[in-house]
Amino acid sequence: MAASRPVVDGPRACAPTDFEDALALINKVFREGTSQDVRTDYPLVYHPSAMRLQRIIRVDGELVAHVPVAPRGIVAGGGAFTAAMISATVTHPGYRHRGYASACLLDCIRTMDEEGWPVSVLWTLERTFPFYQQAGYEAVASQGWVYTIGPKDLDALRRGRFGVVEYDSADPRLLDAIMKMHEGEPLRVARSRSDYEALFSLPKVSTFLAMESGRFAGYLTYGESTNKPGLIEAGGRVEAVEALTAHVVRRADRDVQVITPLTPTALGALCEARAAETKQPVEKAAGVGNQMHRINNLEVLLRSIRGHLGAKSGGHSGRVSIVCTDSGEAVTLDFAGGEAAVSTGASAGPIALTRRELTKLVFGSHPSLDPLRVDGPGADLLKLVFPYYFPIWELDHC
Repeated sequence: MAASRPVVDGPRACAPTDFEDALALINKVFREGTSQDVRTDYPLVYHPSAMRLQRIIRVDGELVAHVPVAPRGIVAGGGAFTAAMISATVTHPGYRHRGYASACLLDCIRTMDEEGWPVSVLWTLERTFPFYQQAGYEAVASQGWVYTIGPKDLDALRRGRFGVVEYDSADPRLLDAIMKMHEGEPLRVARSRSDYEALFSLPKVSTFLAMESGRFAGYLTYGESTNKPGLIEAGGRVEAVEALTAHVVRRADRDVQVITPLTPTALGALCEARAAETKQPVEKAAGVGNQMHRINNLEVLLRSIRGHLGAKSGGHSGRVSIVCTDSGEAVTLDFAGGEAAVSTGASAGPIALTRRELTKLVFGSHPSLDPLRVDGPGADLLKLVFPYYFPIWELDHC
């Protein structure tokens, strides 16, 4: 007698009756053997209010696959856009290689298209690149730096006359100070006050503030979790961050990794001055992974970063058209006088690229992949303005 076909429910949005089962599956696969829980590790993703963005599949009643998408506003100098982050992609061990996770991921992409989110971002291991590449994602160039600072560096770290206060969520002045310093960064992920409250209250994460003459001069966040280990965010004056680093290293009494974006920061400046010899690509850091991007809508993305494109063009003039061979989307860039204009459609002789090749063009190629070669009218202009970089601070990493 032939076996009955399984009853497949989904992909669909996670309902309240699915939520606990989804969390149990994620924790079993990614947190087993630890004291951590994804609900508290990533409170902005695994929250009841975000269930509609968590896609699941049940088979014969059992929840077997789950993929969430988490939209985050990117503040990019003079521009802004939404990056849709893919968090834990998980399949029940007994149901793998049947396309369930792929179906959930594609349903997330459908949601991104409906919402108009132009870019998607995720972090993963090299061995899983092919899985995401099938959905149009591509691994991108290195997205930051990791350094090591430890007890051997304490003599070199200057402590100054700063007082150190540990963050306490019961004191709103401390969060106000952190918010003011972080929002001085021209490139960052947009956070509401409730986002700040959640991120600075993560388990196994501590934040310290430096004070001088009764004023807040810097802050430093230190994680001891498996997913956010080391010094993961800082803000304020470099000398204040240096004093806080000495405080944390002395307290930890061991080497700690320090994660910094590619853009200039107080923590990055300190590491270059005190630990430059330990500098490595951030993908070698514990708890980070390799970053992959997917360009969902090239026109929306390019319109959002026109200021960057104009500034990087170096005053050169010219036109270049790009066509995505996977979607048929065509966009034309016109450069003149240090400004860039974006329009739909293509002029004669467009540069035709697949979606994955577009990602290589815009964000740079991962070192494990062959670099992209671009030829045709306007190719030199594209080489001037790309790759483009926007930081996702480690505290925002999901």
